[in-house]
Amino acid sequence: MKRTWLGHSTFLLETDAGTKLVTDPVDAGSGFDLPHVEADVITVSHRHFDHCATERIGGTPAIKETTDPETIAGFAIRGFATFHDEVRGAKRGPNTIFLIEADGQRFVHCGDLGHMPDDATIAALRGADVLMIPVGGIFTVDGKAAWEITKRIAPKVVVPMHFAVPNLRFKLEPVDNFLRAANADPAPVRIEVPTL
Repeated sequence: MKRTWLGHSTFLLETDAGTKLVTDPVDAGSGFDLPHVEADVITVSHRHFDHCATERIGGTPAIKETTDPETIAGFAIRGFATFHDEVRGAKRGPNTIFLIEADGQRFVHCGDLGHMPDDATIAALRGADVLMIPVGGIFTVDGKAAWEITKRIAPKVVVPMHFAVPNLRFKLEPVDNFLRAANADPAPVRIEVPTL
């Protein structure tokens, strides 16, 4: 499985068979220039502008927004209902964490998670191969909370996302806060900080 960060919370996953899935496509107004990408599937964790610009992705992709388990183009996808804030969605609404399985690997994309998931969700995600989690605070969990969630899920690899970068047109915290939390309380998780 090939994994490419396209910016913000947008990743391209490509199976060995060549099918493609894009997560949470970011809009142009957020400051990210996406390369031309065609996909078979797009997952959308929630309907905020910086996560649902499906029109920026080419091809005729299926759009996956629901939590029901479904296999599309070789990707087994299951959603977990969560919230975009710490008050059960009262501030920013719902959010879906997606567990995506293909080529014998398990990927977890947290969307704009705003709280510690419940024990049942953590148990279902535990031991994922790759965890993609927001760390920029302000609209999601911050670096310290993201590290606590990471430790509970215990993935092989964690990829921080949704953090401040020079081209971003709204305020988020830098990835450094997440890295400081990880350095202060290390766990056996490989951290891969994406760069454009």
